[in-house]
Amino acid sequence: MDLKTFLRRRIVGPDAPRLDSVLESEAERLRQAHPETERQWQYLRIALDQVRPGTVVTRPSAKFRFRPGLAYGLAVMAFAVAGILLFQPGLHNDSYSTGKGQLSKVILADGSEVTLNHTSDLVVDRQSDRRGRHVVLKGEAFFRVRTTGEPFVVLTDAGTVQVLGTEFNVRMRENRLEVAVVGGKVNVASDPGTSTNVVLPAGTMVTCTKGGRVSEPEQILFADYPGWIHQKLLFQRSNLQSVCSEIEARFDVAVRIENPGLLNETITGALDSRSAEAAVATLATLTGSRYRHEADRFALY
Repeated sequence: MDLKTFLRRRIVGPDAPRLDSVLESEAERLRQAHPETERQWQYLRIALDQVRPGTVVTRPSAKFRFRPGLAYGLAVMAFAVAGILLFQPGLHNDSYSTGKGQLSKVILADGSEVTLNHTSDLVVDRQSDRRGRHVVLKGEAFFRVRTTGEPFVVLTDAGTVQVLGTEFNVRMRENRLEVAVVGGKVNVASDPGTSTNVVLPAGTMVTCTKGGRVSEPEQILFADYPGWIHQKLLFQRSNLQSVCSEIEARFDVAVRIENPGLLNETITGALDSRSAEAAVATLATLTGSRYRHEADRFALY
């Protein structure tokens, strides 16, 4: 039984027909990126077929364990189907969201902590204990993951982060993924089209755009990174537009760039975060520009 047939037989109801186009494209892409994906999926199918209601799910034997690259490929396939099956609201998951200017802390079932930054969405698979621990993130979150012996996987639109237990920050905004490790180490992988894998130790960070490759690791320049956890605004080689977007979401204001010459500016430094105006004033100083303030709107010129 191939991958597509196996998934269809596991699904009943109106969602099954909609899987065809997703499975055809994703399965073919994974086979090209990882030729052994089909064989590894067969191993997974055998293991799942052996599970019956009421039985205890144990860790598979050594011959059924995935290699990191292939395991990542299957994780991406799972993510492609997730929007239709696993991560439908209220099905097998819990969803958490924050709005502008909001922060929220989530305690997961295994004791791990996730702090959500503003305008972020987190979906937690309640059945994760059967196949590792999985969450889907849009926005930004700081993770303190407990070591349980099972992998903890963060799925985003641009790549996947996998750890056993550590502290790290994940930012997924505007099709750009940024991962920074505070303690321990993590594995960051891009999508199968580029198939790059980077092991990231503490004190380093990488970036990856959607459909692109993971960058070379670079040192984190701030001791209190990520700044938003400590009520600070810290930026490391960030483009000016993304910095303005961060100020907008943090303080629920509008920041407009009126000088086209500023659009290519990159920012490294700390902004005064006591208020929106203090942050914009610091930004104007860093870029050698001026700003105008009208009600809840700011303009850099």
